[in-house]
Amino acid sequence: MKYPNTLDLNTYRAYMCARHLNRDKTRQLDAINLDWDLNVPEPLKVLCLKAIADNWMTVPYFRELPLCEDRQYLLDLLDLNFPLETLCARVRSDAFWKRAFHHRWRTFVPIEVGTKPWIRIYLEQHLAELVEHLKPNEYDQESVKRIVDLCSPFVRELRLERLQPSLSDNSDHVPLDAVLANLRRLQRISVTYDVKDVGHNFFLGCATITEMDVKLMTQGLERCGELTEFRLHSSKLEPTMMKRISAALGKGCPQLRTIAFPHCRCGDIGLRAFCDSIKPHSFPNIREVVLTNNFLSPESVQELTWRLRHRRIEKLDLRLNPILTEGAMFIITSVFYMPLQELNLSCCSIDEQIEEYLLMLIRFNDTIKRLDISSNRLSPAMGERLLQRVYENKTLQQLDLRNTDISYDVRAIIDEVILENRDPHSLHTW
Repeated sequence: MKYPNTLDLNTYRAYMCARHLNRDKTRQLDAINLDWDLNVPEPLKVLCLKAIADNWMTVPYFRELPLCEDRQYLLDLLDLNFPLETLCARVRSDAFWKRAFHHRWRTFVPIEVGTKPWIRIYLEQHLAELVEHLKPNEYDQESVKRIVDLCSPFVRELRLERLQPSLSDNSDHVPLDAVLANLRRLQRISVTYDVKDVGHNFFLGCATITEMDVKLMTQGLERCGELTEFRLHSSKLEPTMMKRISAALGKGCPQLRTIAFPHCRCGDIGLRAFCDSIKPHSFPNIREVVLTNNFLSPESVQELTWRLRHRRIEKLDLRLNPILTEGAMFIITSVFYMPLQELNLSCCSIDEQIEEYLLMLIRFNDTIKRLDISSNRLSPAMGERLLQRVYENKTLQQLDLRNTDISYDVRAIIDEVILENRDPHSLHTW
């Protein structure tokens, strides 16, 4: 075997380390010392990958690398502080974006990860954090639009748990028109016009949603053609606001499946204003309506059921509303006109006069799978009659009767009967 008599200079520099060169010919290898190989030069491929990682801003090689193992090794070496624009354009690896996410938000656990790519999870959290901490007096539409355009191809869901109020007297928050209008693939949005911390600039009413907030938000919603879920939490909504939101969602969001206004205290007038803007062709795909704690009365519930009667509603949540027994009767009667699968009437001031309607619902309805009537004043004798009807129902899979004056023993038997209706393979989801 012949050895080359010439050696490339770069190869010589890569493998030659003069300060570790031992010229003592009598020294032998110590097999007991496990660190003897620390001075062995790294392979040339590793040195090249490190050089690429160190100079990645000037030479962003990634897809040019032929082997997957080389790409993965390079991702482990890349600095997480590189500009987001460069990383989004060149890197799609789940392993890299997962490492970047946990490095930036060490104590935050994302929900509903499933099969979502980690670049989407990272950019959704990045955009939400940017909007939540942006102050109205520092708002620059051009810079915000530039960041939104960067995240837009990946963002499908936006959760805003707080918004910074203005320091002026009008209390307007950060405008959401530019954000929503440029998120063309947005499917789910959850917004809360509230604050989570109290600073020196706090004043009563700083978390109140204003007419300008709603106007700018609805202007953005009208351009969200793929939106399927809209949730507005814990924000006091006036009738004019409800009317504007209803018109925007009905006009620009034909794919909408979920509408939720939990703890928005809109009242009968607000709900009536929302319903007045609903046209016969509005919300053709609506499946879920959540109106938790909105001070609704039996009269407004009657109008709501009339509006929803010819739509394929699968979930209706009216808990914490004083709809009384009269309102519950309207709801139960309308259930037979809708393919309702989940109904929540918890804490609705319902009494034992609902017995006849409730027994009729359990006996004849074959669509409802979850029924919650907890924390209502039902009679103890009603429990026995409910038990008889439950035996005849093969669809109901969950019936919540806690805090209803029905004895624990009867509730336990009802739960055992209902348990037989459940699919054994889906028990972990309950």
